[in-house]
Amino acid sequence: MKHSITVGGEERVIDIRAMDEDFIVFRKMYDPPLTAQNIRTFGPHDDVAQLEVIEEFFRKQIRALGSCMILAWEGDGVIGKMHFTTREMHEALGGPERWNSSSCYCVDHAGFAPAIKNLSDAELTSLLSSPSRTLCVLCFNVGHSDERYHGQGIAKAMVRYLKSWARERGWRRIEARSCPDITPTNVIGDWMLRRSPLERLGFYVLKEMPAFPKEAQARLKVIEELAAGKKELPAWAAWYGRNFSRLHADPGWRSEYDKDYLMACDL
Repeated sequence: MKHSITVGGEERVIDIRAMDEDFIVFRKMYDPPLTAQNIRTFGPHDDVAQLEVIEEFFRKQIRALGSCMILAWEGDGVIGKMHFTTREMHEALGGPERWNSSSCYCVDHAGFAPAIKNLSDAELTSLLSSPSRTLCVLCFNVGHSDERYHGQGIAKAMVRYLKSWARERGWRRIEARSCPDITPTNVIGDWMLRRSPLERLGFYVLKEMPAFPKEAQARLKVIEELAAGKKELPAWAAWYGRNFSRLHADPGWRSEYDKDYLMACDL
């Protein structure tokens, strides 16, 4: 799938496709793009042994499912990734109730490799066979800290691609966690979309869930700073800037800022 964006007044084409064994993204994108030349350039805080466990886990998932990540490519480098697995695997890892921070969903979080390391091949096969035929989005990241890629519709294009990819392979449903529309752009994190964009993509709310406490407090702090004029939004947060007054004028936001939503799309 081709998706056009504009960077510095120049139109660029992003190629969105499913990850295969030719290039496995097993780590964060601190400075996109990730390429064959830099993906194994490890820093002092990288746990190489854990990253090797994660890479092998992804390789096994690709062989079982066809893929486990949707990638956004610009040229020969990856600038966006959306990690998914089966509902059964997600629940075996603890599901949304187990994690106490959004960062736990990151592929290189300290708790991720230990959770998968002890799975036997038989357990892995069983969890990936997925009687529910449901895929769960664990996290995504577009551009990381490179704001040129933010607000360009890349994440939504990746969701559309995942829906098409999953439907062609007989999956029945996709589930993803989302946050309220009032959530400030700079505290969404890089792992979920707001509720309204997902609803426009055919998702609906399955249940409300408490937001992670630290994130909820960060949301409230920034909302109040924006309302008081103490903080300005970056240019790439155009949608939020246009809609902030409307969202803030609705008193319902005070009962929503500390919630997330488990959402589903039937295929």
